[in-house]
Amino acid sequence: MKKSASILTIIVLLMLSVLNTAALAEEQGVLGRLTKLNVDETTLTEAISESYFSKVPFSRYQFFDNLNSMVSALASGHITGMALDEYTAKYLLSRTEEYTIYNPPESVPSYALNFSMLLRGEDTALRDRISEAIESMKSDGTLEALKKQYVDEVIAGAEPEAIVPETFDGAQTLRVALTGDRPPMDYFSEAGNPIGFNTALVSEIGKRLAMNVEFVPIDTAARAIALSSQITDVVFWMEAGDFGNWAMADVEDQPENTVATVPFLKGAFTIVVPASSELLNGN
Repeated sequence: MKKSASILTIIVLLMLSVLNTAALAEEQGVLGRLTKLNVDETTLTEAISESYFSKVPFSRYQFFDNLNSMVSALASGHITGMALDEYTAKYLLSRTEEYTIYNPPESVPSYALNFSMLLRGEDTALRDRISEAIESMKSDGTLEALKKQYVDEVIAGAEPEAIVPETFDGAQTLRVALTGDRPPMDYFSEAGNPIGFNTALVSEIGKRLAMNVEFVPIDTAARAIALSSQITDVVFWMEAGDFGNWAMADVEDQPENTVATVPFLKGAFTIVVPASSELLNGN
């Protein structure tokens, strides 16, 4: 496939989420961020070279700390495409006709994502309890019902109500970071209330574990810092992986001293481009 421009840029939002942290100065760049979080540039380059990005017609990538700035960059022509999970991509496309999904050639293998939660390394017991609750929700159909209501129906045009978690007197409080940056999973209503699938999921987990749930607004870029500094107990994360073998998941971007729950949702890796993109014409 020929490219009419010499450089096409693919944007990765939270795919290598460890790069995003508000505590780092912007001028540090990618290398500074990697060094800060003990991920070297060689590791990143090798991961990228072996991944989806080496097989699509984009010559370089760029990291953004939030969805709004990435969408603005696409609208202004500063970038060519956005790499998103399929649910956020579908949500954006359901609200505007300005963008569409770019489908790579059949020779390009699909790239998949696992949605899970991260906790501090010392909280393995709590991680295991949350994982057990997730597995239970899978078994009894609750998880699929929540996905239908808060993902599928919202993408179709419904607007969800804000969830108010059940409270338990004297119980432990689970502080959960919400970024508001990944609809329909995690976002805020016009009134500023946290809404989305993640809020419904955690509220149900809190109910099953008899724990109080507190939603803590956090910048997307600050999730790792919020977790390590104990501002929150849980952050939402995505990892590339083999869905048939969770042990084979690519966790190179997972911050040190963290543990992940079992995945609660799986999704396809999707590239969003302007509806007028030359890539759609095979040029």
